[in-house]
This record gives sequence, structure tokens and C-alpha cells, in this order.
Amino acid sequence: MTKTFVVAVFAALVLTGCGSSADDEVKSDPAAYNKCLETEAAKVLDETGSNLDYANEVAAKACADLQ
Repeated sequence: MTKTFVVAVFAALVLTGCGSSADDEVKSDPAAYNKCLETEAAKVLDETGSNLDYANEVAAKACADLQ
């Protein structure tokens, strides 16, 4: 009886969504984003010899998924 009760309670919690919330979403990591910006901007500057503003713009597009 106890085992069945525990399983039933667990199943009810899972089915109703208890234990999960919108706060479980993936949080952005500012350190990883900044590192990505630095790395990508440096790559663009090395490869194209362009100006810093352009390199930062390209880096921001390349790292957008980390933000």
C-alpha cells in the first residue's frame, strides 16, 4: 500500500507540473558571452584587418545565442 501511494503521489506531481517552472529555463552566462565576443572580434580583426566597430558587430551576431 505504501509503495503504491508513493508512486501515485509522484505521478500526480509529475503530471500536474509541480517541480518545474519558468525559472528552470537556461540562464545566460555573461562571462561566456563576453569571452565569445572577445574571441570572435579578434578573429574578424585578424582575418579581415577591418575596424573594431565592424569586428564587434560581427562578433555580436556570432555570439547572439549565448546572450
